[in-house]
Amino acid sequence: MDSKYKLGIPEIDTQHADISAMVAALNDGIATKDQCHLIGPTLKRLQQLLAAHFDYEESFMAMVNYDGLHQHKKNHAGVLKLLDDYFSRPPAAVDGAQLGKMMSEKILGHVMGHDAHMTEA
Repeated sequence: MDSKYKLGIPEIDTQHADISAMVAALNDGIATKDQCHLIGPTLKRLQQLLAAHFDYEESFMAMVNYDGLHQHKKNHAGVLKLLDDYFSRPPAAVDGAQLGKMMSEKILGHVMGHDAHMTEA
């Protein structure tokens, strides 16, 4: 994981690295036609990692009385909704490349735009 995404909170940095690796695996599966069958399982694992990470992160934020916790929870819910929507529709109805791009932007944007503020608290 690129060092610019590290917050200096070891447990969260480890989780971010795992999530980043899963996003990279998702994008590899999308880019490589013979690995398209891996998109669904990769997204499922990403969903699990994100749910666990978001729970941990929200608990951490509550512990340090982070002012932006309410909005942060809403952002987390929005990211998880993307995945819930994917699994609630037939896979043919979802463009994997578009979903991979959205997940990359949402997750990396989340780390850079929101999680970085947490280190201030």
